[in-house]
Amino acid sequence: MDQLTVAGLREPDHGVILASVLNRTHLDWGDAHVAALADTAVCPVLTLEGAHWAPAVRAFDEPLHVIEISDPA
Repeated sequence: MDQLTVAGLREPDHGVILASVLNRTHLDWGDAHVAALADTAVCPVLTLEGAHWAPAVRAFDEPLHVIEISDPA
């Protein structure tokens, strides 16, 4: 992937949500940010490594939807 854009935190509540996701999922900060955005926006996480996200899926009230995609290379 040549470029990736991730939405920034704009409100204090966004930081609280990110901290909560970090605590519940034990993902690194980048993946926790993606998970928080996916949960808030009710959209799936697209990934090359579905197994990596399995523990995080169950950490939310409404499970995250994770779609494993093939490596385009």
